[in-house]
Amino acid sequence: MTIRTLSLALALLTLAASIPGGAEEVVAVGDAETVVRLYDQWRFQDADRMLAELERTYPGEAHTLYARGYERFLSGDYLAAVAKLKAAGTSMPVKELLLLAEGAQTSIEGHQERRSPHFVIRFPPEDTVIADYALEALEASASALQTDLGFVPSRPIPVDILRSPADLALVTALTVDDVERTGTIAVSKWGRIMLSTPRAMRLGYAWLDSLSHELVHYAVASVTHDRTPVWLQEGLAKFLEHRWRDPPGLDLTPSLQQLLAKGLATHKLISFDAMHPSMAKLARAEDASLAFAEVTTAIALLYTAGGMPALRNVLSMIALGADARMAVARAYGGTGTWAEFEKAWRVFMTAQHYKVIPGFEALSPKYRKDSAIAARRAPVEDEATQDRTSADRFLRLGNMLLQRGRVRAASAEYEKGAKEAGPAYWLFSVKLGRIYLTMGLADRALQAVASAQALYPEVPWPHLIAGQALLAKGDAAEAVAPLLASLAANPFDPSVHCSLAEAYKKLPADAVTASKRQRAERDCRALGR
Repeated sequence: MTIRTLSLALALLTLAASIPGGAEEVVAVGDAETVVRLYDQWRFQDADRMLAELERTYPGEAHTLYARGYERFLSGDYLAAVAKLKAAGTSMPVKELLLLAEGAQTSIEGHQERRSPHFVIRFPPEDTVIADYALEALEASASALQTDLGFVPSRPIPVDILRSPADLALVTALTVDDVERTGTIAVSKWGRIMLSTPRAMRLGYAWLDSLSHELVHYAVASVTHDRTPVWLQEGLAKFLEHRWRDPPGLDLTPSLQQLLAKGLATHKLISFDAMHPSMAKLARAEDASLAFAEVTTAIALLYTAGGMPALRNVLSMIALGADARMAVARAYGGTGTWAEFEKAWRVFMTAQHYKVIPGFEALSPKYRKDSAIAARRAPVEDEATQDRTSADRFLRLGNMLLQRGRVRAASAEYEKGAKEAGPAYWLFSVKLGRIYLTMGLADRALQAVASAQALYPEVPWPHLIAGQALLAKGDAAEAVAPLLASLAANPFDPSVHCSLAEAYKKLPADAVTASKRQRAERDCRALGR
C-alpha cells in the first residue's frame, strides 16, 4: 500500500521567512526547494547532486540543514535526520518532520540490520529468521521489475520490519485505527518500505508477497516521479506482487474472488475515487480487500490486451504528465477513451466467473490482540479463528479429549465438526490433519487439508501439514513447496523449518544448495529453543 508523499515546500518557505533579505539567500532557498521537490518526485540521484552543491555553497544554513535532514530521513538514517532537523530551527514544518523522524527511530530501536546489493532490512531480534528470506524475495522482485518496468534501484532501499500496528501508524502518519480497521500491513512511503511483522497478525500473512508488493509501489513511484494515482499503483502492485516467484498473471486468492463475486452481484463495488488518498482510509478491511481485487483485474485486462509493454507505456505517459485514466485508455487501445476501458473492465471481471461459495467467509488481514503482540509469540491456529459457529462444540470437546491423550476420540469429534461446518471452516481440517499425522495416516492427513489449502492458501497450517504428510510418505521433493508456502505466511513456527531441514537432507546434493540446508537447520534450532 502506498501513501502520497507530503510536499515540504511549505517548510522551506517558512525557513525562508527567517533569513535576512538578499538575492543570494533567495536563490539559496529556491535551490533548497528544488532539492526537496526532486526528492518528492523520487529523483534521488538528481536531488543528491543538487544537495551536495547546496551544501558547498550554503553550509550550515537552515534551509540546507532541512534539506539534508529530509534526505537522511528518506534514506532511513533517522538519527542523522533528527540531528540535522534540530539544527535547522524550530519552525512548525521542521517540528512535524522531526516528530516523524523521532518516531521512526523509536520504531526500530534495538533492531538488527542485514544488507543485500539493493536493500537494507532492519528487523526486531526475535524476527531474525525472516531476514534472509526477505532479502532473497526482494532481490528476485527487483530483478523481475527491471525486466517488467525498466526499474533499477538508484540507492539502497531501507526496509523496516515493525512489531505492531502502533509502530506502523507511528512511521506513516496513519492512525492506529486506520491500520487496524483496514488490516493495513505494509506501506511504501518516503523512499522506503515499512512492514508489520507477520508475528503481529492472527494468521500471519503473505509477507514475502507483501514486500514485493511494496517494492512495486517504490518502482512505480520512481519511474513516474510519484505521479501515479493510488488506484493504479495498487493495481500494478497487486498484479505484480508475485513476480519474485512466478510469471505475471491474474492470481486472486479465493477470498478476493469471493469479495469480487459479491460486489458484482450486489453492484456494490468500491469506486476508484473512493480509494484516494489511500486504501487505509476505507471503512473496513473487507472494503480494502475488495478494492485490491478490483484494481488488480483492471491491470489484468490491460496486460491481456497489450502485455508488459502496455503497462510500461502507461507509466511512460504518466511520467510525462498524462492523466492516468487517459494513459490507461490509450494503452488499452480501441477508441482510447476511459468509458470504453471501464466498460471492458466490467465485462472482464464478469467473464472471470467468480462464484459466491456458500458457507465460505473471505479472509481479510486482522491484527492480533495487543497482549499477544506484546508476548512476541508465533501465531497459532486456535488463536487465529475468532468467529464462532455452532460446530464449535465439537472443537471444544475434541480439544479436551486430545489434551487427555484420547486421540481417536478427539478425531471423531473433529470429524463431526468438519461435517457440520463444511470445508470452509479450515480449523477442523488442520486439527484432523495433525491427528492423522500422529496416527501415521499420511494420506488421510493430505485429504483432510486439501480443501483448506485450496480455499485458504493464505493460511499457513494446511500447507505445513501437507508438507509433513508428504515427508512421511517419503516424497521430500514434493514436500518443499507446501512447506515454503507455510513459511511465506508464518515464518515463526519451528516445525516449518525443522520439516524443511528434513526434506532438504533427503534431496540429492544437486537439488538444493548447501546454504538452504544450513539455514533450515539453523532456524530449526533457533526457533525450537
